[in-house]
This record gives sequence, structure tokens and C-alpha cells, in this order.
Amino acid sequence: MASTNFEDELPTGVIDPLVLRSRQRVGQVLREKWRLDVLLGVGGMASVYAATHRNGSRVAIKMLHQELSIHPQVRSRFMREGYVANSVGHEGAVHVIDDDTAEDGSLFLVTELLDGETLEDRRLRFGGQLSEDEVLWLADQLLDVLIAAHGRGIVHRDIKPENVFLTRAGTVKVLDFGIARLREVSSASTATRSGASMGTPAYMSPEQARGLWDEVDARSDIWAAGATMFHLLTGRPVHEGRTANEVLLEAMTKPATPIAAVAANVAPALSHLVDKALAFERENRWQDAGRMQEVLRRAYVDRNGAQISTAPRLTVPPNVPNRTLPTAESALRASLPTTGQPVADARALTTAGHRRRLRPSRLAAIVLGGGAIGLIVAAAAIAVVSGKRGAPHAVSAAAIATSAPAVASAPSAPPEVAATDLPSAPTNSAPTPPRPNAAPRPASPPASPAPKVDCTPPYAVDSTGHKHWKVQCL
Repeated sequence: MASTNFEDELPTGVIDPLVLRSRQRVGQVLREKWRLDVLLGVGGMASVYAATHRNGSRVAIKMLHQELSIHPQVRSRFMREGYVANSVGHEGAVHVIDDDTAEDGSLFLVTELLDGETLEDRRLRFGGQLSEDEVLWLADQLLDVLIAAHGRGIVHRDIKPENVFLTRAGTVKVLDFGIARLREVSSASTATRSGASMGTPAYMSPEQARGLWDEVDARSDIWAAGATMFHLLTGRPVHEGRTANEVLLEAMTKPATPIAAVAANVAPALSHLVDKALAFERENRWQDAGRMQEVLRRAYVDRNGAQISTAPRLTVPPNVPNRTLPTAESALRASLPTTGQPVADARALTTAGHRRRLRPSRLAAIVLGGGAIGLIVAAAAIAVVSGKRGAPHAVSAAAIATSAPAVASAPSAPPEVAATDLPSAPTNSAPTPPRPNAAPRPASPPASPAPKVDCTPPYAVDSTGHKHWKVQCL
């Protein structure tokens, strides 16, 4: 429920309407009791908020997108998440407290609120990879939850680094049982019958990528757990591609690359653990999460000479902000599902196609610059009046333009502008007759006609809608 911030790097185009609409909900009160405090994330099906009950207790609220709430099958699947998560019976599965329907018809689940970071956020924070001991400890906790879930006939089907959460206190939580299935109700799922693809391509087992749901079982979750370990250890996903479809095709057709071919320094026992989990054929994988956990714990003892239960509990340090607080800045990832890309690619948001939000210092510079321009224009208007009164020292408008910094830094004596350098102002007085012996004026190129202006105070507005100081209206 925590993710990296993308407020500093906004796409050049329009922000996703789902994100905008989800942000607009912040501050609303659902059913006169749940106030939405902070938008934590937006996915394809739902948005997640930190919220406060009217009695002061804080929770997370997962709200199904309004347009999906009208589909009976989607509603059923979404509501089933609460029943499935609670039926796992393990503290590592996020507990669902309540479910209800918002005033606009959107379904929502009320769950425990987590403060910490996902494993994907942790990987990025550590430069793209985690240490072997850390991955072993995290995987041991993940397998604990899978053992409990599989023992109750529940297959998660979307295990990935962004769905495994480390709380600040050091507890591993498995998020999003939204596409999990109970075997006894799976026959009622239209998505299962149609072979529709559900999950995240980079972490899909071959049978899941093909949509062979009758073959998706606990060993499919084991493949995804192996893929999660592979990514945390190497900094890259098992399968790569330019698009999600390319990744899906790789998952359907190609065996996983041995981890030693990507990261040769990974210990042999750990390489064996991950490679067997990622076997293309289900029969060649670890046959259950309990067996995989036994081998994992033995590998830890071989490395450290002590049981993994004696390992120090991983925690989230204080410098990782608590994104659930109402005073915190909302945390959203630009590519909301996990990208599956190495950290070098994850940091490439500042390249072409993106723009940086204005920092306060840059914004101040723009404001000061705009103020300087306003002073220049005001000085020009004052100078016209002074010129009509016979001011002895006149400079051109071009000189004013080149002296802009001086105007901003030393506004003591506004420069004067010769009236001949500006369009002549309309007057009701009769033209002055030429003097008999006056030298003829040199011919000058015809001036461009002055734009028509509206002299209604406080500005003149030309035909294009731009405002100008009323030089011509004095």
C-alpha cells in the first residue's frame, strides 16, 4: 500500500482519468463514517485509500471503479476478495474488516491499514537488488502465507514483489487476493471458463499465461514466488519484452533462464531453490510450498550456521515516509502495475516523454521574472505620460527591453519612453499646422495599424484577447 512518488515526474500528456477521478474522492466521507484521507494507489480494478472512521480508527479502503461496479460478475469477484482473504487464517494475509457500497454505487472493502513498503519499493530503494539473506528471509515469510492459503484450497494467482508488503514492524503481508479463487467456487467464474488472462505477465507461470485455469494450482503460486525471488536477487524479471503481450508470449513458450546465467554470484543452493520453482512443467517444480520452505531453510543454515528463525527481523527504517498519514503527499507509481524492469529503467522517467514538475525555486524565478516584465510595461506607460509633458531624457523601447534585469534589481528611477517609439494615442485636439521654415521630416515606413483596443479599466484588451497597459488610452 505504499509506492514511490510520481508527482515530481508527470507524463507530458493528460494524466490517466482514473487517477484524476480517484484523487477527487480524497476528502469524501463514505456512508457518513469513512473519510478518505490519502490516495495510496490506483489499479485497473480499484483505487486504494487511507481512511479514518468517525470514531478515529484508521483503515485502508479499496474501492472498485464505478464503471466496473455495474457488472454483476466483477462485483461478485471483488466482494469475494474479502471472504477469501479472511479465510486464509494467517496473520500474513491482509484482514478485511467490512464491505459496503458507496453513495455513487461503487463497491468498497475496508481492510487493515499497512505502514511500510512493498518488496518492489524496497528493491528500488536498495539500488535494484536485495541481499541473499534478505531474500531468503522474505521468501520464508511469503511461503508461510502460501502454505496456509493452499491448505485451505486458495490459490493467490498474482504473487509479485508489489503484492508482498513489509510493515514497519517487520511483518510480511500478502496483498490483493482479488483474483484468488476458492476451488469450490471456481466453476462459477466466467473468467475461468472463458480462459481470460488474469494476473501480471512477468510473474505468470506458463499454464497461467496460456489461460489454462484448470491447470492453475498451488504450483503456479510457487512459480510466481520463484519469479519474485529471481527479480529481487538479479534486478530483472524472468521474462522481458517491449510490451505485456511479448512478455506473455515468453511466459507461454520459453523456460526460465537459470538464475546463475544472469547473476553468477548467487549461491548454488539458492540458485537450485529458485530454478526448481521456475521449472516450465509443473511436475518438475517444488510440489508444495512446505517442501520449498524446507529446502530454503536448509540453504539458510548452510550459509549462516543458524536457523532462519534466529535471523534479525527486517524492518522499514524511519527515513521511509509513512504514506498513510493525511499530511503525507499521496504516493502513486507512474506505471501502477509493477513494471518488471531493472532499476536503471525504473529511473528513466526523466527522459523524453516526461517533464519535471516545477520546483519552488524555479517557480519563484518565473514569478520574479513575470514581476520584472510587469514593472517594465508599467514604466513604459509612465514614460509616455512624461514624454507628453516634455520629459528631457527619452530612451527607446528597445533599450527598456534590454535593460530588464536592471529594472528588476534597481527600480528607483523608471526609464522614460519616447512617444515616437510607441503607437500614437488617439486625441480629440486639432492637428498642429506645420511651421513655415521647418525642415521636412524624413520619410518613414508606414507603421502597422495599431490593434483595436477596449479602454475599459484596468487594461486594454486587443482583438486576440491579450491584456495590455492602456498606452493608447491615456
